[in-house]
Amino acid sequence: MAVGTRTLTDAERRQLKLFFEQTRSLPQLLATLRSRRVGLGYAIESGEPEVRASGRTLVQEKGPLSFKSAHDPVPLSEMEEALIAWSACGPNGMAHWDIAIHGGFHELVTIAGRTAAAPGNSFAHDLLIIRDDGAHLYNPGRERAKMVEIEGEEDYGKVLDWYRRGLTRIQDGRPDVDWGLRAPGAPNASLFGPYQFNLNRQGQTWFIPITDVGWLYFSVMLNIFDAWHLYFIDDATQKPAGVERWVGEGKLEFPLTISQFEQFIFQVETYPPGSYVQNMRLAAEAMGLGNWIFCGYFDDVLMGAYPDIARGLGFRSEPLNPRAPAGSGALKIFGLEGVKEATYVPSPRYRDGRAVIQAMMDEKYGPGATMSRGNDNWMLTHGGPFKPEVVRQIVEHPHVRVSDWAVEAAIAYVDYCVERYGQCPVYFNPMQCNFGAVVHHVDTEFYERYYVGGSITPQIRDHMRTWHG
Repeated sequence: MAVGTRTLTDAERRQLKLFFEQTRSLPQLLATLRSRRVGLGYAIESGEPEVRASGRTLVQEKGPLSFKSAHDPVPLSEMEEALIAWSACGPNGMAHWDIAIHGGFHELVTIAGRTAAAPGNSFAHDLLIIRDDGAHLYNPGRERAKMVEIEGEEDYGKVLDWYRRGLTRIQDGRPDVDWGLRAPGAPNASLFGPYQFNLNRQGQTWFIPITDVGWLYFSVMLNIFDAWHLYFIDDATQKPAGVERWVGEGKLEFPLTISQFEQFIFQVETYPPGSYVQNMRLAAEAMGLGNWIFCGYFDDVLMGAYPDIARGLGFRSEPLNPRAPAGSGALKIFGLEGVKEATYVPSPRYRDGRAVIQAMMDEKYGPGATMSRGNDNWMLTHGGPFKPEVVRQIVEHPHVRVSDWAVEAAIAYVDYCVERYGQCPVYFNPMQCNFGAVVHHVDTEFYERYYVGGSITPQIRDHMRTWHG
């Protein structure tokens, strides 16, 4: 069994079989699933100073759970990280998209499947992976070889291949954020959680889903107009937001305020990160790894929007927009060009409504796209999920094409928001990464010292022998 250009070692082959064939059942995993925040090399309430990768010296006051691990940290292996990342959002074949042609089918953009679902099968989400050697972005791409990618032992090695090919280093070393980060003049205001003393320390891997909420915003807008027949009114004026000429029966019929629509989009794009995190928890539990999940930090600071506080990940951000109607929308983080970029207008990629809406249309119907009418159609060239004759019937059907009037209405709405408020989306920053999971090797001595028993599973107790020889 080979992966990429390298043959798997006996140990890798054994570990993959262990994960795919000998994992405890889902009910058993759910029964023991816990946050286990104390790992090898960690401390808690020890009262002793520690120097972190940020250069800060941290001291947590001594308390009743005082503990300092007697062991050195043990970073996750490549295999462990690859299995966690694949469980979060790795390729698993092709999505079914079993929805009626007349039911808003054209919301679809890609039909490449992942281990966690997203609205419209959105590929707006990737995975930040922060470890000792640096910060990385995991995006295993849209290529799929068959309906179900992993059908047996001959496919297990793909997990490592996807990890190696899909990992992009975005920064050397750990970002300069931790429990001790404070803003000038606010020494007691914790920016990364008062309860996260062991965050971003040596030996752990921090997995964070990162989302371009703006992608769904503009893509689904076409469907909202054309299939849902909804339209947006300005909260301030209670009048149509640039779409007056299309309001009427058969086109735009039911009003929503801009804030209602944006709250909806923001909310539904937080569901996939929740699924990613739960998948990672279950994978960690299956392998006998410890994990804890949390959202108690300022992700804008982590991404680098406030370099006077912390460099963070060094993402590019726009100056605060004084015309934004709410503070939640004043900041726009663009990200890293060619690696992870946010979708908003105006931006380095999209100067106006026509530019961003045309990009959404090209992604749906352009050469090689899922609904291309040519022989280059993604489903035809990849052999699924629909039969070839069904694919041709689908893409030729008029109801899978966004109406011309809906395209023009979407463009007009975006331009209205930019003219009035200086930006679209109006009320939120489209780049978000505020929920993730830390995965590490558990120090069982802490739990044996302080807990009544039953907290440590056989998989955790045997992990080092099973996974590290």
